Amino acid sequence: MTDIVEDQKFKCATVAIMGRPNAGKSTLLNALLESELSATSERPQTTRTNIRGIVQRYEENPKRWSGQLVLVDTPGVNLRKGLLDRSMYASIEDAMRDVDVGVWVADCRSFEKDLDDAAMGRAGPEDRLALWIRDQLKKKGRTQWVLVLSKADTKAKADLLPLIEKAHEVFPEFKEIIPLAALKGGLSDARSNVGGLLKVLEDLSPLGPPLYPEDSWTDLTGRELVRNLIRECIFRGSYKEVPYESDCLIDSWAEPEGVQKMAEVHSTICVSRDSLKRIMVGKGGSKIKDIGITVRNRYKEITGEEIILKLFVKVIEKWTANPSRLKDLGYENI
Repeated sequence: MTDIVEDQKFKCATVAIMGRPNAGKSTLLNALLESELSATSERPQTTRTNIRGIVQRYEENPKRWSGQLVLVDTPGVNLRKGLLDRSMYASIEDAMRDVDVGVWVADCRSFEKDLDDAAMGRAGPEDRLALWIRDQLKKKGRTQWVLVLSKADTKAKADLLPLIEKAHEVFPEFKEIIPLAALKGGLSDARSNVGGLLKVLEDLSPLGPPLYPEDSWTDLTGRELVRNLIRECIFRGSYKEVPYESDCLIDSWAEPEGVQKMAEVHSTICVSRDSLKRIMVGKGGSKIKDIGITVRNRYKEITGEEIILKLFVKVIEKWTANPSRLKDLGYENI
């Protein structure tokens, strides 16, 4: 690692990425990292725990390691009272501790309702999240806030500009409002404006030493990455209640030894009913086999390494309402 601890020009920021479920938080993290690290799907709750990605920044002429952005992708904020919801909300609270920059990701197609609810002070069951946003912005502390309007390519410019103006009026605490589009293209797609967001995050970063070595890009362990990839497959490839009544455990992780050149991973997919187990296994084991193939391929794409993955399916009735079962699955602060 380059010795820059004494470099008074180095900037380092912890950035919490927050928003409603399915606002585009994980897609944004992946675009900033230029890697498909965080699990994504069209269903809410794909992200159930915090995922950290690390962006290293450099200056040219001469080339110098100049900054580090520690990005924290959080579960969607839903304010429900179920045990799993409470655990996910605790992850959000954890991400917000000692954070330098808070990024609120809002779908530009639906954010106007949040603006109206916040402006009118409404706090019913469906709109109290707008007041939660307002309360977070008004908290005293060092956190600076940025609003990202995701999926901006779905909205005409004539409608987008008034939305930005209204957001400035209702939430003046946002230092910047950044519309983003075509995030799958990442930094290489000029339409995305991901580069513009990176510049804003750099400008808001305080001076300070790095939190991670120069070659780091995530703090996820192999176990955590495989678990997230399995969950992603379940959410992308299952219907109705299956994703929400399932999760997985990494039972064992054996590093390569002797003639075996790949780590061997054993994982159990937990479902709440026998009928869901049959769906997860599939006819002749076809479903579970497809999940295994997809996870192994995705793991290799992300890490460049291959693994042996053995999957099992187990019924744990009502696991989402059982505190001890949730803790067994790694969910804390219930």
